[in-house]
Amino acid sequence: MTSPLHQQDSWLQQMNAGKRCFQHGDLRGAARAFSRATKLQPERAESWVNLGSALLQSGLLDDAEEALKTALALNPRLMTTHMLLGDTRRMLGRSDESLRHYEQAVALDRSPAALNKLACALRARLQARDAEALYSEAIRRAPNFTLARVNLATLQLEAGKFTAAREQLQALQGAKLAPAEQAEVASARLALAECERLEGALTALVDSADTAPLRAALAELPRPLRRVDEAALAGVPQYLASARELANHPAVELQPLPAEWPWVEAAFAVGLASDVEQYRAARKTLSARGDRDERQQLWLNMESLLRAARHCREDMQAPLDAEVQLRHWHALACRGVDGYRPGHFKYTRNWSAESPLQKRVDPPLASATFQHFMAQHYLQLRPGLTRAAVLLMVLTDLLCFDDGNGRVALTWMNRELEWAGLMPALLPSELGLQGNMGQAMRAVRAQDGNLSPLLAVLTRGQAFARELCDELDGAG
Repeated sequence: MTSPLHQQDSWLQQMNAGKRCFQHGDLRGAARAFSRATKLQPERAESWVNLGSALLQSGLLDDAEEALKTALALNPRLMTTHMLLGDTRRMLGRSDESLRHYEQAVALDRSPAALNKLACALRARLQARDAEALYSEAIRRAPNFTLARVNLATLQLEAGKFTAAREQLQALQGAKLAPAEQAEVASARLALAECERLEGALTALVDSADTAPLRAALAELPRPLRRVDEAALAGVPQYLASARELANHPAVELQPLPAEWPWVEAAFAVGLASDVEQYRAARKTLSARGDRDERQQLWLNMESLLRAARHCREDMQAPLDAEVQLRHWHALACRGVDGYRPGHFKYTRNWSAESPLQKRVDPPLASATFQHFMAQHYLQLRPGLTRAAVLLMVLTDLLCFDDGNGRVALTWMNRELEWAGLMPALLPSELGLQGNMGQAMRAVRAQDGNLSPLLAVLTRGQAFARELCDELDGAG
């Protein structure tokens, strides 16, 4: 029978072996050693924490979660456990649970690392003011905590506080940064310079719908911004292969659309309607009220966007003109709505809570990467259902804008269908990006780019649109 002292020594040996493996990047060896430690003394929470950390770093998220849940059950007051569970559940796409763990970590210990994690979670939920306060507190507690300084600089850039962002970036000049921090700072500096370069052209676009200054500016893209972010386009070859295989997938042919179609499509796009009755009620409410809430303003914006987009078929065949129009559409969609930067491509990295591990385009490279896709891939696809699906996938992979990507992508997708003689799709809530379509897009990414799930949802949306048009015609 093993004595308690010998068992303790064996446990320490395995824990130390795991730490050495972890420090040398041998995650598999670390996980094996920590796993043996949990068997030797299963009541020790730190064994499970270390195992969970190694599994998390290895990308084995479900296994990491189980190990960390065990650690939490053994000792619910370990700040590190909550931090790691927050990371794990964020990467699993469960952002609400992740936030609660970061909040609990800060409640247990207002360490700079915990404050930074919570700030990042709040930032992802667009709670910029709270995030800024937490980053600032982390820096006060640890002035040399460069990660919080980098995050604060990019948050300020994201919020349009360009002077403050520039000061933070200058303060980081000469600081010893981790490789990821160096990349983030370099990206932020390039993005800030591009923001300043395009400011006048984008003001003309927003204020007077003048696209000429923006087109001229984008035609002279600075050399450091001409690189293509190939990693952000990693899914494209698979999408293209699937599009070729599914080129003859059945689609719903276009039938005459009512004159009020832009109002109809816009109402569904912003979630104001899921059927004819709700659409009619929304139109009546809009006509009766002088003041408008944010959702109604978005509806008006989308109606203007859709009217403009239907006349852009030729522009979308040229990469530079396509980017100009895409930015113009975004400016129309965001007009008069707080929290948006109309027409601006993003200046900081973004991510989707539903697909947190999906690589998004590096902000300074968004223009070059988008135009590369248009020139090298989009124009090679036959117009129709599969090209519309590929376009939707790529635009939501890149996420070129801080926000509003979904509305712009769906608008272009439907114009692709309409221009190809096919019915545009209407997506009531159960079919939309938060429902079946979002699930289908995640399935496409998980199934090596197989577009079949997405095409099935699109054709359902087309059939729904045709039925709704018949109902509108009958009601008229």
